[in-house]
Amino acid sequence: MANQILTAKITLSYPLYSCAFDPVDPNQLVVAGGGGPGRNGVGNKITVLDTSNPNELSEVAELELSPNEDNVTTLAIGPRKDRNLTVFAGVNSSPDEIKKGKNDHFRLFGIHQPGKSAKSSGVRISEVARDALFVHKDASAYQRLLRLSHPYENLAQLGATATGLSREPEIALFDVPCSGGGRWKSRGRLDIPKEAMDLDVVQTGPDTYQLAYCDDHEIFTVEVSKTEISDPKCVYTITPDEGATAKAQFKSLRYLTSGFLITVVNRPNSQGVALHGYRLPAKDQDNARLAVQARLPKGVSKATGLAVRNLSPASSPSDKQGETQFVVAVAGNDSSISLFTLEHKSAHSIDLLTDLAPFQVLKGVHPSNITGLSFSSFTPPKSTSKSSELSVKLASVAVGFTTVVHSIPLKKHVDKSLPERKGGPPRQSRYVVALKSKGESPVTVITLFTIVILLLAIIGQVFVEAKDIGKPVFGIRPYLPTSWTTPIRKVPRTSEKSITDLLANANTHHTQPLVIRHDEAGEVDAHGLPPVHVGIHDEEVHGPATSWENLDPKDQHLWKERLKKAGHWVEGMGESIFQGVLFGEIGGAIGNIVGEAL
Repeated sequence: MANQILTAKITLSYPLYSCAFDPVDPNQLVVAGGGGPGRNGVGNKITVLDTSNPNELSEVAELELSPNEDNVTTLAIGPRKDRNLTVFAGVNSSPDEIKKGKNDHFRLFGIHQPGKSAKSSGVRISEVARDALFVHKDASAYQRLLRLSHPYENLAQLGATATGLSREPEIALFDVPCSGGGRWKSRGRLDIPKEAMDLDVVQTGPDTYQLAYCDDHEIFTVEVSKTEISDPKCVYTITPDEGATAKAQFKSLRYLTSGFLITVVNRPNSQGVALHGYRLPAKDQDNARLAVQARLPKGVSKATGLAVRNLSPASSPSDKQGETQFVVAVAGNDSSISLFTLEHKSAHSIDLLTDLAPFQVLKGVHPSNITGLSFSSFTPPKSTSKSSELSVKLASVAVGFTTVVHSIPLKKHVDKSLPERKGGPPRQSRYVVALKSKGESPVTVITLFTIVILLLAIIGQVFVEAKDIGKPVFGIRPYLPTSWTTPIRKVPRTSEKSITDLLANANTHHTQPLVIRHDEAGEVDAHGLPPVHVGIHDEEVHGPATSWENLDPKDQHLWKERLKKAGHWVEGMGESIFQGVLFGEIGGAIGNIVGEAL
C-alpha cells in the first residue's frame, strides 16, 4: 500500500463541471454540474461525496436544482459556522429571466451536518441566497471562473469571479467573513478588455490581497486593500518563439505564494503543454521573471485544468513561507493527469523555486474530457504514530458523469543539510510526496555522453579511412565522394634541426665553403635514406660538389624533397638560404635511393 497511488471512482447521473474539497475535512468532496435548462432526463445537481475510503467513493447527499435554470459551472467552499458549510457556486438563471435582464448567477448553498462527519445520516443541502455580481446585461454571459483566497484562522477571505462568453468582460470581487453562515459582501469590480482565461487570489496581510488573472497572452495583477482596488498591471507578456509568428496561450494560473505564480501554457498549433513558474515583480521591477519550467508528456497536446497544493503552508499571511513542497496536477486533453512536485526554498533571505519534476502520469483517468481538478487540504499529524497512511487527495470530474479521487502518499522529510545542534531542538521536519520525482537521471546524462563519444569515434574513423591514413575498419573509402578522399598534405617533421641551424653551426667553426651531402657510411633512417651531413667541402674525400645555382633543376627538386623529408627545410624558408652552399652528388645510386624513398 505504501508508495502507491490508490484510486476510487464513482459514476453519477449527470455531467460534472466542478469539484471542491471541504477545506477542513479532506474526506468530504462536493461535485456539481448538470444538463442545463430544458435537457430531458438530465438534471442540474450538487452532490456531497465521502472520500474517507481510498478505494471507494460513496454518495452522502444530493440536491437537484431547477431544470429550467443552467447547470452548475463553478464551485468554491467557504468557511464553516457550527456544522454548516458554505458553498459558493455559479448558476445562470432561466432563459426567460435572462431575457428580462435578470441573471442571479451568484449562488450560495449550505451543507448542514448534524453529526460529526459527512457519513452521519441527515446531511442536507439547501440554497441560502442568490444574487448578481456582474452589472452588464449580456444574455450569453455566465459565471465561468470562481476562486477564494486560502483560508486563515480568524481572517476574512476574498473571492473573485469572472465572466465567460461576455461581450463586456468583467471581474467581480467579494468578501467572505470568517464567521461563515453564508454571509458575503461585494468588494468591487473590474472591467477588463479581454476575457480572463483564469484567475486566483492570495492574501498578503490582515486585510490586503492580490488578484492575478491572465488572458491568452498576458498576466495581470491587482492590489486590493480595505479602501481601494488598483488598476490591473501587466506583469508578463508571452512573445512568439524566434522565427515564429504564432504565440503560446495561457490556460490556467495559480498562486504558489504571494511572490510566485505557476501557469499552464498551451503551445501554438497543439504542439504541447508547458508549466511555467514566475517570480512576481518587486516594487522596483516591471515584469515577472520565469523561475522554473517543465514540459508535459508529448502525448498531451493541450491542457484542460490545473490544481496546486502547498504541503506546508504558512500559518498566517504575515508569516514568511518556509521550505515546502508543492504538488501540481495538470489535466490533459487525452484524459490524463500529469503530476509534478515543486520545491520552495529560502537561501540568505532569498526565496527560490527549484526542482519542478514529474513523478507520475495518470493515463485514461476518465472516459471523457476532464472538466475539474481539486486537491484536498493536508494538515500534518500532531503525533508521529504510523497507524494510518498519510496522503493528499486529488479529485477530478468529467463531462461523462465520473468522479475519481487519487490518494497520493506522503512521507516525513527532514532536511539533512541543516546543521544539528547538540542539546538543541531537533531539525524541523515537513511532509513531501513519498513517490520519487523523475528529475534528470544520471543514467540519461551518461547515455547521452556515451552516444556523443560513439558518434565522434565513428566520424574519426570515417575521416581516417577517407584520407587513407590508417587501418580500414568500415571499408567505406570506395563509396565516399572524391572530395572526401583527397590525401592530406604532408607536413615535414619539425623535430630535426632546420637547414639554417645546421649551416650556422658549421660556419661557427669554419670559413671555407660548406657542402650538403649524403653520408654514405651512415645508417639509413626510417625512410631508407642515408643521413644528411653538413660540413667543410673536401673534393678528394667527398667527390665533386656543385653550387645551388648550377644544380640541374631535377637535382634541385630532389634535394628540396630530401631536406623536407628529413625535417630540415620547408617551403616557407625559401631557396635563398642555399646561396653559396655546395651540394654533393644526388644522382646515380644515391639518386635512385632518394627517388624511391621519396
